[in-house]
Amino acid sequence: MERDDLHGLRVLVTRPQPQAQDLARKIVALGGVPRICPMLEIVPLRPPQAGWWQGFDWIVFVSANAVRAAVAAGLPRQLDARLAAIGPATASALKKAAFPVACQAPPPYTSESLLSLPEFAAPGGKRVLIVRGEGGRELLAKELERRGSTVAHLELYRRRPPRREIAAALQDGLRQGLDAVLATSGEILANLQKAAGTRLLQLRQLPLIVASPRLARMAQRDGFVEVVTAASASDEAMLATLKQHFANR
Repeated sequence: MERDDLHGLRVLVTRPQPQAQDLARKIVALGGVPRICPMLEIVPLRPPQAGWWQGFDWIVFVSANAVRAAVAAGLPRQLDARLAAIGPATASALKKAAFPVACQAPPPYTSESLLSLPEFAAPGGKRVLIVRGEGGRELLAKELERRGSTVAHLELYRRRPPRREIAAALQDGLRQGLDAVLATSGEILANLQKAAGTRLLQLRQLPLIVASPRLARMAQRDGFVEVVTAASASDEAMLATLKQHFANR
């Protein structure tokens, strides 16, 4: 993609920080105009007990936020466990912190695609730790247990809805005018609609780029009229879909 690919499009960025800022820089580099309104705030939970990483064959990270929280919680670089990442952003966060990545889920970078890897096809007897935020999806743990693994969770952060000033900024952005909205999770989508307030109908008329077919179905059920599905939740996939959608209009 080149400098003027987005042709001044006003794009609502809803990812939490610091991911929102990274995505906004990429939008600017492509000639777009980002409006940052994070629809989630990542809040650390109480630090876990010392040595929490011990006794596992695999440690699975479900997000880049999980990686950052684990590093802050003392994850050492010398580990007996192998590390798995749910997607490229998670893998990148591990590599940036100098941790080796044994495997990464293929597109569309979901629990289901991680489970498709040969490493998890027959994990009987393996001890798996899933590092995540509070209240994450249970599909990965349930399926690993069904396949014979012993699974534990470590919840290191919680996702908080946007504060009142962020909701006000969103409504101001809608009043001034937006061309497209990016959403990468169901929780973001739900918070976005609540934060829109009296401008909810206006929000639902905007082109919405989402990260998965599951999220697309949720958006359509909620009344969004122009929903486009990206190949994954990565910045690159979301921006490629945004560019292609407007090129075809």
